[in-house]
Amino acid sequence: MFSRKFMAFLLSALLLLSSGCGTDGDPENQEKGSEGKTARVITVQKQAEPGMHQSTGVAEARQEADLSCGVSGTIVDIYAEKGMAVSSGQVLAVVEGGTPGSRRQLQLQLEDARRKLEEKEADLQRSEALFAAAAISRVDLESRQREVDQAAGLLAQAEQNTEQEKLVAPFSGTVIEVTRQAGEMSTPGTPLVRLVDLSQVKVIIDVTGDLIDQYRLGQTASVVRDGGGREQGEVTFIAPVTDPQTGKYRVEVTVPNPAGEWRGGMLARVEVPRTLSTGIVLPLSSVGINQDDRYVLVVENGEARRRSVQVGRILEDSIEILEGLQAGEQVISAGIAYIVEGEKIVAKGD
Repeated sequence: MFSRKFMAFLLSALLLLSSGCGTDGDPENQEKGSEGKTARVITVQKQAEPGMHQSTGVAEARQEADLSCGVSGTIVDIYAEKGMAVSSGQVLAVVEGGTPGSRRQLQLQLEDARRKLEEKEADLQRSEALFAAAAISRVDLESRQREVDQAAGLLAQAEQNTEQEKLVAPFSGTVIEVTRQAGEMSTPGTPLVRLVDLSQVKVIIDVTGDLIDQYRLGQTASVVRDGGGREQGEVTFIAPVTDPQTGKYRVEVTVPNPAGEWRGGMLARVEVPRTLSTGIVLPLSSVGINQDDRYVLVVENGEARRRSVQVGRILEDSIEILEGLQAGEQVISAGIAYIVEGEKIVAKGD
């Protein structure tokens, strides 16, 4: 409610200032002869091109993460180096967890699980042959199958326990920081490697409530990075609620980065086609305000006639007209505060 009242106040202030502050708004700069007062007049036209709405944002990596091992222990090897490109699943470091005795115990558990699975699989093969010869029942065969499944689960758990000692890249990317060296201690949650994925970037922009309807998921946007270079991106996220600090909606535009020209933190300009309800846009200086009423001065038969209009969004130094005007009509574009309704007007083009 507060933001709506503020926007209404701001719009009123802009209209009051612009309607009387054009160079032709000064009575000394307006000529009044026997034929009438000279004023700048424009012909209302629908915009052939919708124009572009522009927002400035900052590029962020597609994803980044601080990686740590799941066990406490000594770092045996660090394979990652700053600036190294790595693939998903690649081993970046190895940590020997616990004491030598506990590490030996994990290895014995892994070997025992493998041996038991081999035994259960052999039992199942024999049982299948006996079942085919009608020597055992289907219930016995299904029991052997369940034993194999259980043994496979125990092996998977044992393998996972040993894999926790390896630091593996969760996605492909570039190593941008290595915080530990071989021989140092590592604990769960302590970052060893920082990995960033710049195969795509997300350009983050903040959009006000009156403009958020200009964006939609899947929409193509033109993105210009600071320093030049224009790319096509896609709107991949629109926040359903405003940020409590900015009062704006977060919008993410994803841009491919195969050549690596985009870097995190770059400034960029996002452009999307601007949609207008009617396509009619007038200079701010042509719209006046009287209490809650917005109006323009239309030139009809050489005289100024007041016409109430419904306005939309402000577009830099122009304003959208939703109702009250038709293409082809003539409107006084500046100095309307100094013109009286019914006054004779001598049109002067912009």
